[in-house]
Amino acid sequence: REALAVTARLCGPELERYGRCVAASPGSWHRDCHQLSLSVTECASSHPLVRRIRRDCSESFGAFERCLRERPRAAAECGPHVTRFLLCAQSVTESGTESGTERGTERGTESVT
Repeated sequence: REALAVTARLCGPELERYGRCVAASPGSWHRDCHQLSLSVTECASSHPLVRRIRRDCSESFGAFERCLRERPRAAAECGPHVTRFLLCAQSVTESGTESGTERGTERGTESVT
């Protein structure tokens, strides 16, 4: 939650533009909004907490992104993937330590499907 709040605080305009694009392009947002997605990522990457989450939760986030690419018209089916990523991000936020592992899997979130 904190990482999302940091991103919203630091990158509000970028998130707003991306959100409007996604809402306006339900069947092709993954293609039409790609540049806006990159601008959100670039903005968010400047914060240490976000960088730590990107590093420690890259596996679960990658699975979520793959799911979205494979199901562009059925993004709701990717809910379990986003749940895994959010649990990992929450774990990173709560731990406050630097580690090279994905903490979400250490806490047993691998059973979420």
